[in-house]
Amino acid sequence: MRLSLYTDLSLRLLLYLAAMEAGAWTTTPAVARAFGVSLHHLQKVARGLTGAGYIEARQGRAGGVRLARPPAEVRLGAVVAELEGLGCLVECARGPCPLAGRCLLKHALDAAERSFVRELDRFTLADVLAGPTGAALREMIGGEVDGTAEPGL
Repeated sequence: MRLSLYTDLSLRLLLYLAAMEAGAWTTTPAVARAFGVSLHHLQKVARGLTGAGYIEARQGRAGGVRLARPPAEVRLGAVVAELEGLGCLVECARGPCPLAGRCLLKHALDAAERSFVRELDRFTLADVLAGPTGAALREMIGGEVDGTAEPGL
């Protein structure tokens, strides 16, 4: 299964925020620079994650983003399932398929997708941060762990 860029950036943003001190704010420009990704794309991701309740955002001079839930409560499978949608590996309903109703391909792919998400659900953001990923992220964050952030979202 291949994750969309949107989901990839969402997971990166969540991990970055989870690696910060609890309650600390940062900005999307700071995260975009840290990962070398498009600010526009990351801001779109931040809006989506805010709407889904994974992060909090505030506008203005002291604005920024932060994790809305403890890292131990954010399961990777749940995030991926919410962002990617389940049962979308093949689009059988898109056009007339002569195999509709007689093909096990969609059933097999849906089962594989559920297994994929179930395996990811074994891990939380806290689990991922417990290893070398957490150390690398904290190194990337550097001086931002004091809770100060650049102006803006």
